[in-house]
Amino acid sequence: MPRYLNWRNFWIFWLGGLAVFLFNVLTSGPLITDVAPTGILDHQSAATAERVDAIQQSWAAAGQMNYAAWSMATDLVFIGLYTIGGIIGGRLLWQEAQSPSLKKLGLFMVLTYFLFGLFDYIETLSQITQVLQEQGSDTLAGIAAFARPPKIATWIIGTIGMIAALLWRRRERRA
Repeated sequence: MPRYLNWRNFWIFWLGGLAVFLFNVLTSGPLITDVAPTGILDHQSAATAERVDAIQQSWAAAGQMNYAAWSMATDLVFIGLYTIGGIIGGRLLWQEAQSPSLKKLGLFMVLTYFLFGLFDYIETLSQITQVLQEQGSDTLAGIAAFARPPKIATWIIGTIGMIAALLWRRRERRA
């Protein structure tokens, strides 16, 4: 097993990712406008260049375009940390678990976190490109809106699944 696959690295990446996510949520206020009442979430689901342009114009009017780019850049950091942590955790569960069912859950976590990272990177890179170009794109807005539902689903499944797997592993190790 590669040396980087260990529980210490899992906790650093996974909890580090959650910390960056929490930071992004807590600092998202400047992107909330009348046009984008849920801030960056409105940008994620915009689906058309016209809607993206309206949101970005509201951010520009509030002097927040640089903040939007910075916020999306920190989202890229979250995605990387959380995805790597989840994949490491899933692989460790698969390799170390005694129960065949927990081993399968570990493999499922690897797949889930891989898909989460893929969909969230697609969404966020589509968004940040439009922010940096200061212009909406029907193609990129459509891609971001398409990637959002599976990203949300894999984030929920991965988070709940990992917590359940960690509790299961703890119980298994005590027995």
